[in-house]
Amino acid sequence: MLNYQVKEQSVIASLEGVKRINAKISDLVKKEINEFIEKSGQQVVLDLRGVSFIDSEGFSALQAIAEFARVNNQIFSYMNVSEDVMELIELVGMKESFVIFKN
Repeated sequence: MLNYQVKEQSVIASLEGVKRINAKISDLVKKEINEFIEKSGQQVVLDLRGVSFIDSEGFSALQAIAEFARVNNQIFSYMNVSEDVMELIELVGMKESFVIFKN
């Protein structure tokens, strides 16, 4: 489900064919990214291109990944955040919790 592309000082993880980060996939995404952070020791940027919805379980998983990265002295951030997802991030009050690169 996740593809990784190594860049200079970080790794871009992209969700192929995923339009929703919800209860169905959130645990898998969290587990896979956390394992990657732990093994690689690199900063991970999650590419949300194509993702149009995140439910509460998805936000919980993303928050847990960010905390895991912080504990491991890494930064977990996002790129290509759609307007719909940005609106959800603002609605749940997590805008300040996420590091989001401008599109």
